Amino acid sequence: MMTPETSELNGAVSFTESAERVVSYLNEHTPLTDWSVSRVTNGEQIHVHVHHDHVLSVGDRVDWNESFCSRMSAGAAHVVRNSKQDPDFSDLEAADHVGSYAGYTIRDDQGELFGVLCGVREAPLAEEETIDEELIRLLSELLSSQLELSRGIDRERRSIAITDALAHTDALTGLLNRRGWDRVLADAQERVDAFGDPVAIAIIDLDGLKAVNDTAGHAAGDQLLAETAAALSSAATRVHRIARIGGDEFAILANGVTTHETDAHFASFQAALAHAGISASLGAAAAVPSIATIHEAVAMADRAMYAQKAAARA
Repeated sequence: MMTPETSELNGAVSFTESAERVVSYLNEHTPLTDWSVSRVTNGEQIHVHVHHDHVLSVGDRVDWNESFCSRMSAGAAHVVRNSKQDPDFSDLEAADHVGSYAGYTIRDDQGELFGVLCGVREAPLAEEETIDEELIRLLSELLSSQLELSRGIDRERRSIAITDALAHTDALTGLLNRRGWDRVLADAQERVDAFGDPVAIAIIDLDGLKAVNDTAGHAAGDQLLAETAAALSSAATRVHRIARIGGDEFAILANGVTTHETDAHFASFQAALAHAGISASLGAAAAVPSIATIHEAVAMADRAMYAQKAAARA
């Protein structure tokens, strides 16, 4: 637990602690076996903080439009005693393994849908079993308030951290260097763990830089690196952070990009390189809470990049 003497105030940590206390309490004091605080983004619902895993696990991803929570948020019941007997939920595929449900939405600091506080179990509720719907509503509203506070706390802290990261640049390309990149990754991991923020990574490796250096000289090689940085930057928006992390290796962090969007999202960077006449291999992967950390996503993107390079050679 943080104290003023040991650490700065951290909104991500505060929200995580609050969410985990809520799902733990509800697991102990309701008949539902699994409680979750989830994130809804880009058509996906991702379970971020889960207490017990009979039905739900951290990192589970579902199509938002095919979820119990989506139906609830659109006006269906907040408590479902028997999903197979409720016409608003019985047609869902998830009704085959979710017998009962309760949920309320969580709003972000802009008043928009952030996610859902929900509970489920495999069996329908028995006649004598009850769920205090007002309690679920109250706790979801408290989490919404905590989220607004946490995002506000972190806004200035993150701004300072990102400004510091952006100060660490590669002299040749002007992009982030390895130290700046590592700081950006640390910030992203914190957001993935606490809020389920979508983050994807791409790793790019130039084809033939050594040959350019050997045949045309290092000045020509440096020019190729600078042109690569310019091409990648031309495809970037405010959601991207680009770094040169090795001699001929570049990396991109993209905020707001989910797993199923990753390949299509980074295609614009590959197109920008091709338009500039630069031959390079690119691999991409996304971080998912409890499934793939940011560093694991980097490793998966690196493997995908080498697979693309090997395929091109073949």
